[in-house]
Amino acid sequence: MVVGKKTKKSNSGLDELSGYKVLPVQIAGGTGTHYLYFKQHTSKREDPLLPSSRTIYISNVPADATERDLRRLFQGVARVARVVFHSAVGQDAVKVAAAAAQATSEISSNTKVGKGKAKAVATTEVAKVQQVAPLLSSGGSAHVVLLEDVELGAVLGMKAGVREWAIDSSHGLARHVLDYGAARPAVDAVRADVDAFMARFEEAQYERERMLEQQQNVADADGFIPVVRRARGGKNTDGTASVTAMSTDEAREAGAARKEPTTYANLYRFQARERKRDQLVDLRRKFEEDKEKIARMRQARQFRPY
Repeated sequence: MVVGKKTKKSNSGLDELSGYKVLPVQIAGGTGTHYLYFKQHTSKREDPLLPSSRTIYISNVPADATERDLRRLFQGVARVARVVFHSAVGQDAVKVAAAAAQATSEISSNTKVGKGKAKAVATTEVAKVQQVAPLLSSGGSAHVVLLEDVELGAVLGMKAGVREWAIDSSHGLARHVLDYGAARPAVDAVRADVDAFMARFEEAQYERERMLEQQQNVADADGFIPVVRRARGGKNTDGTASVTAMSTDEAREAGAARKEPTTYANLYRFQARERKRDQLVDLRRKFEEDKEKIARMRQARQFRPY
């Protein structure tokens, strides 16, 4: 609710609130009234996908609104080219797959339905699940692009009145029940889906091995025989010889275990001279340290307080 703003009332057109047209809608089967707020879309930078001359911006869109709902809302006033929803929560692909598997399992378990008919019905159920639009966040918004520029004036000049907002299985409680069931598929359906995936995967692996085997000892356009990898153990072969590739961990361990290169200290004369010079400097440093230590000890012995 907007506080502190006055609503401009019109005798024939829709009410206005802060530059927005107020469109009341009546939810089918409900007693309350929902209000949509729309105005002409404006932007500092023109977007070719949202031309301001034929695009309206709608706010406070219901969370379960679909493109069909908005098309039906403006039916008879303007033709809608496309709808761009914002703040969509999104549809989980896992839920869609789970719902499809559950529908297939429930239909297949029905002994009265034949196998061919069960597959056809399951395909229809999968299509229904995939067509469910994503939910919007609370107070969502959308851009509605009209077909022609002249239709924008017709939308902004809509007559006052309450429009009906129809609901079906993709709205309200039925929509949440559908999401709940899709998130909790039957165990048998999940097992059947996993088994089918593994069967397709193994078939693809077998086909890949067969194709690689056919490519052995086959020269390319330049006359060279390419080396192909067949085995899963990392072996490369051209049909006559095999080379095992080293993994990253094995290469790292081999590099760590490699011995340091051997260095010879007295290979050159200047190395021997530098070594003797360093030894002499070290001896002189130790001699000075010993002298200071002895001096401190003598000074300590001469101190006689009693």
